[in-house]
Amino acid sequence: MKGKILFVAGAAVGYVLGARAGRGAYVKIKDQAESLWENPTVQKTVHQAEDFVKDNAPVVGKKLQEAAGDAASAAGSKAKSVAGKASGKASSAAEDATAAARTAADKVRDSGSDSGDSSAVGTDDGEADTGDRANGTSKLPGVNVGE
Repeated sequence: MKGKILFVAGAAVGYVLGARAGRGAYVKIKDQAESLWENPTVQKTVHQAEDFVKDNAPVVGKKLQEAAGDAASAAGSKAKSVAGKASGKASSAAEDATAAARTAADKVRDSGSDSGDSSAVGTDDGEADTGDRANGTSKLPGVNVGE
């Protein structure tokens, strides 16, 4: 009902602003709007709507409050559930990464002990191995020391 009234009011304003008839059209529309508003049937309906809102506003407010509380509770439990799942997956991924790192370290350690080469990765005799600086070689592939 409110939407219809606003539409009619907007249409009336648009007509008045767009009409070239000017003041005469404005007075005519204004008089029709006043007579409609003062119509006993319209006023009866307006009073019924006001009474309905006054009677039901507390009930509607209480239901809205309950619905908001339920929605907040549901959102909170869903967030906890998602956080728990994410935490479990992160923990599992960390365990997998740790196991993979240990496996790789074991492989490197095993390959170093098989070859008998003391320059294998993971062995450190306390001295820096820079290779031949003048030549630009080192034990790290792709790294030129002294450039």
